[in-house]
Parts: sequence; C-alpha cells; structure tokens
Amino acid sequence: MSSQTETIEALFEGAARLASETLEENRAGRGPVVRRLSPEELGRALELELPAEGRGLECVLELAAKTLRYSVQTGHTRFTNQLFGGADPAAIVGEWIAALSNTSMYTFEAAPVGTLVELALLDKLNDFVGFSEGEGVFAPGGSISNLMCVLAARQRAFPHIKREGLRPEDRPVMFVSEESHYSLERAGLVAGIGTDGTVLVAVDEVGRMRPEELERSIASERAKGRTPFFVAATAGTTVAGAFDPIADIADVTESQGLWLHIDGSYGASALLSRRQRGLLAGCDRADSMTWNPHKMMGVPISSSATLMRTKGSLEETLGMHADYLFHGNSDNAYDLGDRSLQCGRRVDALKLWFSWQVQGDRGFEERIDALFGQAARFRELMEERPGFRLIREQEGTNVCFRYLHREKRGAEGSERDLHEHAATLAIRAQLAEEGSFLVNYASLDGAATFRFVAANPETGDEDLTALLEAIEAAD
Repeated sequence: MSSQTETIEALFEGAARLASETLEENRAGRGPVVRRLSPEELGRALELELPAEGRGLECVLELAAKTLRYSVQTGHTRFTNQLFGGADPAAIVGEWIAALSNTSMYTFEAAPVGTLVELALLDKLNDFVGFSEGEGVFAPGGSISNLMCVLAARQRAFPHIKREGLRPEDRPVMFVSEESHYSLERAGLVAGIGTDGTVLVAVDEVGRMRPEELERSIASERAKGRTPFFVAATAGTTVAGAFDPIADIADVTESQGLWLHIDGSYGASALLSRRQRGLLAGCDRADSMTWNPHKMMGVPISSSATLMRTKGSLEETLGMHADYLFHGNSDNAYDLGDRSLQCGRRVDALKLWFSWQVQGDRGFEERIDALFGQAARFRELMEERPGFRLIREQEGTNVCFRYLHREKRGAEGSERDLHEHAATLAIRAQLAEEGSFLVNYASLDGAATFRFVAANPETGDEDLTALLEAIEAAD
C-alpha cells in the first residue's frame, strides 16, 4: 500500500470518527449549541490566512475539528432557531457520496444514477400531493423553487414572454399572503413584475390567508387594468406556522383562471402524516408546489423539490435546448437540464433517497407526528408557568410566545403593551452567548416574540423545560 493511499485512508477514517462523535454529542445534548465568539476572535481561532505552501492532507482533520467546534450545532437537541434541525446519518452518507461522485444533473449521460433517483423521488412526492401526472425537479432551496413556479405561471399567462419579454399592456400582478415568505415577493422582482406587482392579502387571527380578501384584491386589481396571473398559498408560514385554506383559495383561483401555487417549503411534509395531512386539503388542485425535505424531514440542506401538476410546464418555461448538452439520443427523455433554472446542479436527491430507504413512509410519518406532538407538549408546559403567553392560536410546529417579567403580570392595561421588545432580545442574546440554547425571535402582532421551532424529534421534555427555566432565570 502506498503512503498516499495510507494517508487517504487515515483521513477518511478520522473524518468518520469525527462525524460519529459529533452526531452522538448532539443527540445526547452534550456540549454547547454554539461557542459564541466575536468575528475577530473567531477569525483568530480559525487561523484564516491562506498559506503560500500547501500543508498537505495531514492538516484536514485539524481543520475539520476546528470547523465543527465553532459551528452552530444544528443537530443539537437545544437548537430550535430555524425551520430545520436534527441530523440523519443515512442522508449525511448520501451527501458524502454525492460529493464523491461529483457530477452534475443536466443529462442522464452525466448522472445516470442521480437522474433515476431524482425522478423516482419526484414521482413519490407528487403522489402525496395528488399530482398524478406531474413532473418536477430539485432546486437549491425553496426560494429558487418558488421563483421557478412564478416563472412557469408567468409563461402560461403571457406565452409571448419567452421571446419578447413583457409587453407594456401586460401589467401582471400576483397575490401572496401578508405573512408569506419574502422569497415570493423577490420572485416577483426577479420576474420583472416588481414589488408593486405583488399584492399582500390579509390574514386571519391565526395567520391564514383570507379567501374573501383574495377575491376582493383580485377584483380591485382588475379594475385598475392590471392582469392577475398567480396566487401563492402558504403551507406553514415562517413565523406563525399557519396553513392557508388551500381548498377555499383554489375555489377562487379556478373561478378566476389563475395559477395556484403552494409554498410548502416548510409544511408540505405534513402530507406524510395521516393525522396532519388535512392541513393541506385541496393541494391536488394547485398548479405547483414547493416542498423542502430539508425542513421537517431532517435531510441536510439543501433538499427542495419543485413540483408541477402538468408535464412540460418547466421545460416550456426554462428550456434552452443547448445542443452541446443534449445530443438528440435515446436518453434525452431522461435529461432534466431543461427543467431547471441551473445548468450545473448537484445530486441533491441522493441524500433524500438514502434517508427514505432507511425510514420508509412510516418512519417519516412518525417523525412528522413527533414534531407536531413536541410543539403541542411545549405549549402545555408553557401554560403551567405564569410568565409565559402564547401568541395566537397555533396549528403547526412553531410556538410563538412572550415572557412577562414578574412585576408586569396582572398590571392594568394590555399585557401586550407591557411587553418589552428589548427584553426579548436581551434574553435570547444571553442564551446564545452562553451557548445553552438557540431560539429565534420575530415580530408578530406588534410584539417581539420568541419563536420556538419543533424540528428535531430527539428534543425531549427535559430540553423543553430547561428552555423555559433558562428564560425565567434570565428575568
């Protein structure tokens, strides 16, 4: 065996040990969620300067250990900061194999395994949505998936656009919930519609789009001489975790002849659960959907599916038919390049395929049910403590809440008025500085609120109680 081979073997054996140790520490909740340093301190700790002479493979394990030491431990049971969490070992191996194979997903010739895996997964996801004759493609995140769906809707409404661009008389306008993800407004900007061409539709007390307000907004825009073409419902809003009433919204879009998109980046995975899939009732009536397995399903970032009810929609919108990629042979039916906004594209489907082989439909169903159960349990624990107040009725896996200082409980006037914006930020910052918890905050109904996300099914009652106690102790 050559010395180079021995060095490579030692490197990957060491990397495997480091990965295993990190996963175990996170599952057990050992160590901090983050070792918080200032940018200057972190720069010194990482020794960022790039050498003139290479250090060889021997330095890689040191770099890997240092990187993990100072990174946020998103697999930690006390990381509740984003809409993702946990760590799936099978999916991580799938990610490694994708890097090792190092190919691109534009043609079957370049990525035969990745192509068939992606197509099989797209069929599976479309089946859960109810797109029996659907198609799709994976994208690097929900923002890009949402953009592709806006572009497909624009192509259907204005067929001349691919060659001519928008005409002055087109005046397109699209409609999204006022609590939808900002990527939808940005998609309108990229699509040449502008922020003024995106109408924000009012929501109810839970955070769900009001269908009657959607209908009123469409009529109002038509009266201005504008051309409505696209409506986005949200399945799992970013802050409140609300699910728009898709069936009622579909009644409006069908009567008005508009494209219905569902931004299910966060909440589409509820379709995997027989208990929770009613939250997306009517999704089969949509024209497109975004679904991110890297959120509730625990697959590493990024894993985002762009799903279409009608075959050919993506290629009609994005296809450029470059002959230096697509050679007119019998494999072209499997080429995915003209469905995508990208040319070079990673084999992101592989990690989801590895994970699904291990978990199966039932394993994912158990995970989704566990996350909804965890959020419900956290609300129960909160109700037992006098200082905590839930914001709104909540139906998803987010828990938005405030904490009132002892001297302000029961005071005259609105408790919401007594809530201190700075206090929420200060408590959150203290927990992050200690590295004990990462929990996010957001502005909701006029108050700065904590936003807990149930994303890791291994987060238990001990972790939930410890978070509440830590907030109380910071009072």
